[in-house]
Amino acid sequence: MTNRKEHFLAEVLQFIKAKEAKSVIYKELNYHIKMSKSELVSKGISDSEAEEKAISQMGSPSELGTHFNKLYRPIFDWKLFGLFIIIISMGVLPHIHSTVYSENLLIKQVIYIVLGILVTLIVMFIDYRKVKRFGWFFLLAALGLLFVLTFFLNTVIQGVGHLAFFGFAISGNSLYSLFLVFWAFYFSKEKPKLYVIVGVYLFSVFLFMRLPSLSAVFIYSILVFTLFFCSSKSKKTIYTTIGVLLGLVIAIVCTFWFNTKEYQKDRLLGFLNPNEYSQGPGYMYIKLKELLSMGGWFGNSGQAIFDNGMTSDFAFANITFYFGWILSGFLFATILLLLYRMIIVSTSIKDRFGKLLIIGVCSLLTIQVMYNIGMILGLFPIISMTLPFISYGLHSTVLNSILIGIVLSVYRRKHLIIHVA
Repeated sequence: MTNRKEHFLAEVLQFIKAKEAKSVIYKELNYHIKMSKSELVSKGISDSEAEEKAISQMGSPSELGTHFNKLYRPIFDWKLFGLFIIIISMGVLPHIHSTVYSENLLIKQVIYIVLGILVTLIVMFIDYRKVKRFGWFFLLAALGLLFVLTFFLNTVIQGVGHLAFFGFAISGNSLYSLFLVFWAFYFSKEKPKLYVIVGVYLFSVFLFMRLPSLSAVFIYSILVFTLFFCSSKSKKTIYTTIGVLLGLVIAIVCTFWFNTKEYQKDRLLGFLNPNEYSQGPGYMYIKLKELLSMGGWFGNSGQAIFDNGMTSDFAFANITFYFGWILSGFLFATILLLLYRMIIVSTSIKDRFGKLLIIGVCSLLTIQVMYNIGMILGLFPIISMTLPFISYGLHSTVLNSILIGIVLSVYRRKHLIIHVA
């Protein structure tokens, strides 16, 4: 009689187009048949007759297959993807008035944008659930690369140390996606070990500090704390752990400060009092303020006060100056909508690993956006922090596009998560 059941299930699966959905539907139908059979057997019906009746109660294989094909088909988040396309397309704006680089800069950025979109779609088609089993491998890869970076940095790109080889370059920022997968995997466990969390976090922070990269430590810490906060069930554990870790981070930063060179300390003093350091580290804060005020609502057709960084870290100031506050405000609002859409999507995901992946992506993008725009407005010290999808560069464009692809990958399979006892 088992052959009868397998034949029935095979007939149903013939109507399922998505390969990823077939195993899910098979498990679900097999479970329902098993439960119905057990109930009938308990009423005194023979085993073979009970299975036959349970199968007949399921209905027509064609109707059932058509129903499940619609229910479990992979879905595409057009809202999130549409917002992403709008934002990444606006990445050409900072290069329209660029004078410091070659004429090919705009063409290169267009190519980077196209590549970013392709990378997003490629990552979307990867089943994120299969990645979960390699969680520890992602940690080892991230720590291994971070360890290599601390000793073999051989080039500087936009003020950030990179390891360049065979035409490629990686930095500490390149490793966020690897760490994201590990932390989402580990925090999705039923009972993650606190000593593992603290140990892995402190060791990775130590390596980031060796680069040295305070911005990387900052972004990475926000990622870990956010995932920890969203995954932990005990508020006492959350507050105690965060308090201890913050204390350790402050101690590390203080140690770093006392070992920092004078010119690096001057940069912070320039942020705190730019007018007093107007001929040195405070110069950029003053000029950025002038640049923003000259932009007006509709932009300025004149030449910018300076060109250094206007297509990378200061891309938002570039857009505000040349195109006005209306367009830069539209850009900022669209980015906020993208982040809000991610939050909405995360609430609809039942899979714990997938939910944490989206939360992690949202935190990584949020901190980059808020800090970049905040430092341009003079709210935060100037560091090397790009504006996702807008700042120039293949490196940042592709890495942030991978993050969008991860969200789309989780959303695409949101209906494929079932809980079978």
